[in-house]
Amino acid sequence: MDFPELKPVNRDREYKSCNEITRDKIVYEYLFNGRSHRWLDENVIGLEASYSRGYMAMGVLHYLGIVEAHKGIFKDVKLLDAINGLTDSDKDRFRHIIKALIRYSENIYSNDSFELFIPSSNVPRLIKTVGISQYTDGVRIDKEFHSIFNPEESSYYVQRGSARQIKVLFNNRVFDAEYRYENQTDKKIELQSIRFKKELKEEFKKVFPESIGEFVIQQGADLNHFVFSHRATLLDDDSYEFPEGRLAYRIHRIRERNPEVIRKAKAKFIKLNAGKLFCEACGFDFVAVYGERGINYIEGHHKKLVSEMKEGEKTKIEDISMLCSNCHRMIHKKPLISVDELSRIIKQNKSKS
Repeated sequence: MDFPELKPVNRDREYKSCNEITRDKIVYEYLFNGRSHRWLDENVIGLEASYSRGYMAMGVLHYLGIVEAHKGIFKDVKLLDAINGLTDSDKDRFRHIIKALIRYSENIYSNDSFELFIPSSNVPRLIKTVGISQYTDGVRIDKEFHSIFNPEESSYYVQRGSARQIKVLFNNRVFDAEYRYENQTDKKIELQSIRFKKELKEEFKKVFPESIGEFVIQQGADLNHFVFSHRATLLDDDSYEFPEGRLAYRIHRIRERNPEVIRKAKAKFIKLNAGKLFCEACGFDFVAVYGERGINYIEGHHKKLVSEMKEGEKTKIEDISMLCSNCHRMIHKKPLISVDELSRIIKQNKSKS
C-alpha cells in the first residue's frame, strides 16, 4: 500500500485533550472522508470552528504523524481493506493508525473507562434533591433538561415509550441504568427519567441512608454516560438566598448553560467583533492573555433579571452576554445588576486609579 510517510510531532496537548473515541473518529474522518481540520473541530470535537480554526483536530493528527498528504487517502477504500493494507505494508510503523481504525470499526471501547465519564464543561448540571424514588425506581429529569439529555436531532434520541441503556458513574463505581421516555396516556404530559437497576438503588441507600441531601447529574463523553456527584456544591453560593427564589434562579442558570444557545451566541459575537471573543463588561480577552489555552473560552450570561423571566419563555441569542468569570460572579452577587451597570462601575474605578 502506498501510504505516505508519517511525520509525528512531540506536542501532545491536543491529543491528550480528546478522549480515545474522539481521536479515532478524527483519524477516520480525515483519512476516509477528507474532512478539513475546521470541520473536525466543529462536528467531531464540538468546538466553534470559526474561532478554533481547526487547531485542535490538527494537533491530534499531527501528533500521530498524519499530514496533508494523508487527507482522504482512503476515500474509495473499504475500512477493513485499509486496515489489512496498512498491516501488510508495515505493521509496526503504522501500529497507532491501525489500532485507531480497528477500535473505530469494531466499536471496541470500554463502557467502564473513566475517560468516558469526564463531564463536558459546556453541558449544564442538573441538581436534584434526594428522595425515596432513588431507593425504589430512579430519578425524574426536569423538563428543561429533556432537550439536553435526550435531544431529538441526536442519534441517542429515544421516543415516547422507549428507552436506551446507559452507564452511570456514582460514588467511584459504574452502574447500569436506562434513560426512559415515559409513555403517558395523556400526550400533553412529557415525563423522562433515569431508571436505576438494583445495584444503583442499593448504592444510593449506602450514600444517603436518609432521603436528605442533593446530587448533581452531568453528561459524560456522550449521552450514554452520566455522572452523579453527591458532594458537589451548588451552581452559585448565593442561590439558596437569591431574592427571586431558588427555583427561578436555577432556571436562570440553566439558560446560561444551554450549549446550543451559547454556541450560537459566541459565533455571532465573534462575527460582529472581527473574530475576537472578550468580556463585554471589562474587555478581558482570554486568548490575548492565555494564548491557545484561552481559545473559545468565555461564559454566557442571561441578560434578563430572574424576576422578568416568564414560565416557558425561550432564550434567544440576543439574551446572552459574553462575560469573563470574575465579571459573571460580580453580576450575580446580590443585588443583581446588569452588564452595563457593572461596566460603568469598572470604568469609574479605573478612572480613579
